[in-house]
Amino acid sequence: MTTHLENILLNDRGIALNPATGETFRLIGPALHLVRLLQQGAPASALLDYLLETYDIDRATAQRDLDTFIAMLEKMNWVEVSS
Repeated sequence: MTTHLENILLNDRGIALNPATGETFRLIGPALHLVRLLQQGAPASALLDYLLETYDIDRATAQRDLDTFIAMLEKMNWVEVSS
């Protein structure tokens, strides 16, 4: 997975700004931490580990939710998933 998050500005309250487009987003729940992990270069396995360690959730549900989140980021052009 390739990220395009190096230019996304993110504050502690979960407000994300894309300076290239002027768009702002509000990240809530685990989304804030997951984006921060991605900005630090963490692999998808670290994101899954974070969800499993932080939330009372089974592996299949965590993977499904992570896949949905990554698909949303891909749609926003924040990440690029290799096939």
